[in-house]
Amino acid sequence: MHVLAFKGLHVLAFRGLHALAFRGLHALALRGLYILAFRGLHVLAFRGLHVLTFIGLHVLAFRGLHVLAFRGLHALAFRGLYVLPFRGLHVLTFRGLHVLTFRGLHILAFRGLHALVFRGLHVLAFRGLHALTFRGLYVLLFRGLHALTF
Repeated sequence: MHVLAFKGLHVLAFRGLHALAFRGLHALALRGLYILAFRGLHVLAFRGLHVLTFIGLHVLAFRGLHVLAFRGLHALAFRGLYVLPFRGLHVLTFRGLHVLTFRGLHILAFRGLHALVFRGLHVLAFRGLHALTFRGLYVLLFRGLHALTF
């Protein structure tokens, strides 16, 4: 066991365990586990898992998965999938697919297809074709063709 203390610096080493303390900074290393704490910042790393917390901010990363939480905001990213929910707003993106929902409004976009739904209003757009439905009213627009039914 090795111990060192000098003007506020403290270091300890014992069978693969390493600990360090200096003016509010604390660090610990043990067999692939690393922990660091400094003035409200906490970091943990262990076999591909990384965790960070700082004054209400929480971040987690593990094998391509990333999670972030901050004051009601939560974000998730995993292999091209992105999810963000925040105060009634939800956003999802995945390989060219985009979905957004907010207080009864729903929007979807995917490879030239766009759809919107809001309180009985439905709108769809795809390669020059536009369709709209609202409380029994149907409107279709396509390359100079206009159709309306009621």
